Amino acid sequence: MKLSIEIQREAKVPFTQIKIIEGTTTLTAEGVTATITVRMNQNPQGHLNVEIPRDNCTIKADTIRTTSSGLTGFLLDSLQYFRLYLYLFNDKICPALQPMINNKLKDLPMMSTVYEDHQLDLDYSLSSDIEVTSSSLDISFKGLLSVHGKAVDPGSIRPGREPVFTETNKMVYVGISEFFFNGAAMAIYKSGPFEFNVPEMEGLLVGLGQKIMEIKPGPWTAELIEAPIIEISNDDLSATAYFKAQRKAKLNGFLMTCRFKMDIEFKERLLIMNIQEPKCKEKAGKIKGKFLVRRQCSNRFTSISLYQQIFIIIIIIIIITCVSLFVQAFLVNVFHERITKSLVKEIPIPLPAELSLINATNQFEEGYLVVGGSLTFNPQNSSNAGG
Repeated sequence: MKLSIEIQREAKVPFTQIKIIEGTTTLTAEGVTATITVRMNQNPQGHLNVEIPRDNCTIKADTIRTTSSGLTGFLLDSLQYFRLYLYLFNDKICPALQPMINNKLKDLPMMSTVYEDHQLDLDYSLSSDIEVTSSSLDISFKGLLSVHGKAVDPGSIRPGREPVFTETNKMVYVGISEFFFNGAAMAIYKSGPFEFNVPEMEGLLVGLGQKIMEIKPGPWTAELIEAPIIEISNDDLSATAYFKAQRKAKLNGFLMTCRFKMDIEFKERLLIMNIQEPKCKEKAGKIKGKFLVRRQCSNRFTSISLYQQIFIIIIIIIIITCVSLFVQAFLVNVFHERITKSLVKEIPIPLPAELSLINATNQFEEGYLVVGGSLTFNPQNSSNAGG
């Protein structure tokens, strides 16, 4: 190849603004060949490191010439006749490459805030050395979501299976295990309860049910009892959440278990999660208050015939069931609306700013999913690259 570099020169007298050297130098190298073996690994901080063995790095140029301006330009140009630039180019670039590249790599951020409202951070530092095969480079990222400033024990998060790549006909494949999604669920659980507003319900029956169950309008809170469990099967991705909802500053409330499915898609440099409406059921029991129903008979029924007792019990069961269904439908709707707003729906993929993923397709497996697609290059985004 042919290489051309323009260098701006400027030097001032110390403690003054007097310029003693000023001008430009254009260095042109022709007949340049480069053969470099690069080994990639991770350092203790999880950053990418490169190793360039001196014996496996050769950069040579046939000729180098310079064209300089300014008062000292002719002195700089005269050095090319002594082959000084050719010597420096052929013998000193290789030793400088490894420390120069690693110095840049160590400053690249490996933690990114993906949801500022809840201060959730994504750690995408390397979890192992890069593996080189005959057809690919395999890079493993930690992929751990956590609440900003709070330590998290990876062992407390439900693990998933290591993704297995069975195709090589696309440019890039991204494998995501259950560990990543359960880490997100743990982070949301640790971020604490969220608030929502219960409106005044319209309609005679709905309003009556709201009063009977004491679902009073105003501020309520919903809090996860434990971290949701997210599972990936051959068909889809689903989550099970166990939460309580109660009026703010009150002890009364409901315990419910919800299961919902999520659609996953990749768009450019984002992983997007769309939550479908969950299916919920009320847990047996109560938090504390007036929501306990005891199904028992006592001697107070002795004066009523057996058929009348059965009829009364059936009516009570129907009323309890209807009210319970109302509670479930109401809270499910509110919970779905609020969790959709609260959940991290867009997570950045750790790609250079110039690259975007297009034509992505999902493949679900037990314990992980694999997304395959093509990469497109947009040099206009390089100014936002950050390294």
